[in-house]
Amino acid sequence: MTVPGPEPQTPPPPDERQRIDPRSVTVGRIAGWIFVVILAFLTLPGLLVALVFADGARELAGISIGAVAVLAFLTLVALAAHIRPLWRYQYTRYRVDPYGIEIASGRFFRHVITVPHARVQHIDVLQGPLERRFDLANIVIYTAGTTHSAVRLSGLAHPVAIELRERLVKERGLDAV
Repeated sequence: MTVPGPEPQTPPPPDERQRIDPRSVTVGRIAGWIFVVILAFLTLPGLLVALVFADGARELAGISIGAVAVLAFLTLVALAAHIRPLWRYQYTRYRVDPYGIEIASGRFFRHVITVPHARVQHIDVLQGPLERRFDLANIVIYTAGTTHSAVRLSGLAHPVAIELRERLVKERGLDAV
């Protein structure tokens, strides 16, 4: 004889996970290119000065090899700045269910973080200058504990981030998050 009890709840299927906003690709690329330009302005003048003051063919050859290595590195960083935001958009999903929020990300190595409602301490919605320009936001969920005590979900439309914060607060049943 089985004891009657509450029906076990099952989480929603994975296809109910939501994507981040596609504008996050543009914002990520702009931020990445700004980083590349700053990195280039910090490294290339030093190489130029070294080339101007090189004494002899041997020193010039060494500096030239260094310049090629720096340019190759800058090219790889620029390529990563262009591709990484697209991958982040394609492989980041989230969902809010009766248990909490689940954030899944990663192209090669899948990383799934689940934050139960009971662990949520407070929630922030943040915007940087580029994100304000594109009406995007980050949501940061602070939890009790040390590992993953601040879980961030970037690339949300600002109204979606606000609605997500309100939904997490409402389902948690807190009046001051």
